[in-house]
Amino acid sequence: MQGEMVKISQCMIVKNEEQNMERALSWGKGVVSEQIVVDTGSTDRTAEIAAQMGATVYEFPWVNDFAAAKNYAISKANGEWIAFLDADEYFSLEDAQKLLEYVKGLHNTKYDNLMTGLVNLDSRGNIQSVITQCRIFRNLPGLRYEGRIHEHLVMADGSQIATAEAVKELTIYHTGYAQGEQKRIRNRSLIEAELLENPDDYRMLGYLGSDYHESKEYEKAEQMLRRALSLIPEKEKKIYSPATSGTALLLLITMTENPRTDERALAEVYRQATECWPEEADYDYVMGHYDVSLGDFVHGEQYLKQALGILEKYGYGTRSSLLSAEIEKAWELLAVCCYNNGNLSGCVSYAMMLLKEDPYLMSTLTVLLRAFRRDLEGAGQGEAGAAQVAALLGKGLYDFQNLKDRLFVLRAAMAADYGSLTRVLERELFTPEELLAVKQNLGEGR
Repeated sequence: MQGEMVKISQCMIVKNEEQNMERALSWGKGVVSEQIVVDTGSTDRTAEIAAQMGATVYEFPWVNDFAAAKNYAISKANGEWIAFLDADEYFSLEDAQKLLEYVKGLHNTKYDNLMTGLVNLDSRGNIQSVITQCRIFRNLPGLRYEGRIHEHLVMADGSQIATAEAVKELTIYHTGYAQGEQKRIRNRSLIEAELLENPDDYRMLGYLGSDYHESKEYEKAEQMLRRALSLIPEKEKKIYSPATSGTALLLLITMTENPRTDERALAEVYRQATECWPEEADYDYVMGHYDVSLGDFVHGEQYLKQALGILEKYGYGTRSSLLSAEIEKAWELLAVCCYNNGNLSGCVSYAMMLLKEDPYLMSTLTVLLRAFRRDLEGAGQGEAGAAQVAALLGKGLYDFQNLKDRLFVLRAAMAADYGSLTRVLERELFTPEELLAVKQNLGEGR
C-alpha cells in the first residue's frame, strides 16, 4: 500500500463529555478518515454532539473495564492506524497535520506504535507536567488494550511492540489533569479489583500508591510504592516508563512531601533510583527542590546542576517529565542557591538567562537584583553601581520608554530591598506626576 493512501481512525470512549466533544473531534477533521465515539452511558448531550459533528456513535454498557470499552471501539475501526485520544485530549491543528505525515512515513516500516509528547494542563492552561504517551498505533488484530484501569497496549502473543518516537515533534494536550472525587473513588475501586486478582501486579501497586499520594495519605502511598518498586522485574529496571522509573520518582516525591520522612531512607531510595535509571533527571530535581526547601542551598545547588546536566545530555523523551515542565523553576532555584552560597556571578548568569527568555519573571528579577546589590554595595559602589545596573536592564531586557517595564523593574527593586537602585529609577525614569501616582498605588504618600 502506498503511503499516501494510509487511513487513520480516530477512536474515543466517552461518558458525559459534552463540554469537550467539539474540541475533541475538531482536530481530526481533514486528517482522519473516520471518527468513532463509544458512549458508555452518558446522561448529557455527548452522543448527540458527536453525531452532529459527523462521528459514528456506538453504545457500550460500562462494565468497569476501560480496556474492554477501548477494544470495542478499535473493533469498529476501518483505518490502518488508530488515534486513540480521550475526550479531554487534543492535538493542535498544526500537529494534527504533521501526524498524518508521520503515519504515512511509518506505514511501510517495522513500527506499529508512535510515541508522542503529552502535556497536562490545569484549569488555567498552565503546564503541570510533560510526559510521553503511545496513542497512535497500527490497527492489528493482535494489538489491544489490557487492564481494567490504567490500561496499556499489548500484543496478544506477548511480543514487544515496535515503537517509533516523535515526542519533540508531536504533542497531545490534556485538560483533565485534576480528576474529581467521584472519578478518584471509581479509579481506586478498579485498581483494588485488579490487585485482588493479582496482588503482585507492580503496575497496579504503583497506581494505588499514586492515588494515596494524591489524597496525601503519605504512609500508605510509601508502602504501596516501595512494594511496587521491589516487584519490578530485573529486565524492566532499565526501562523508562510511568510504571518503572516513574514509580521510583513518585516514591521520592512522596517522601519529600512527608514531614516524618527519614533522611537516610530518602537517600537510599535516591541511590537505588539513580542506579536503575541513570538517565532520569527528575530524581536530582526532586532532591534539589527538597534541599532548597530545607535551606540546604549547597546540596540543593549540586542536585539541581546534576539534574540540568542529565536533561541536557539525554533529553526528555520518556524521561524527566517533571523537570521539563518546570525548567524555568529549576533555573530560578539554581540562581537562588548560588545567591545563598555566595556565588553571585553564577546567580547573575542563571537569572539573566531566564530573563532573556521571559523578562517578566518577578521572582527571578528580584533575586538578580539582590545579587547585584550585594556585589556592588559590598564593593562600596552605592548609587554609581545602581546606575550601572539600571543601564544594563534598560539596554538588554527592558524598554524604559514603556511604563509597564519601568514599573516592573521598580517593583522588583523594592522587593529586593535595593534602595539605591530604587532611588536611581525614581529619579531617572519617572516624572514627579508618575511617581506620585505610583506611590499612591503602592499605598504610600497618604
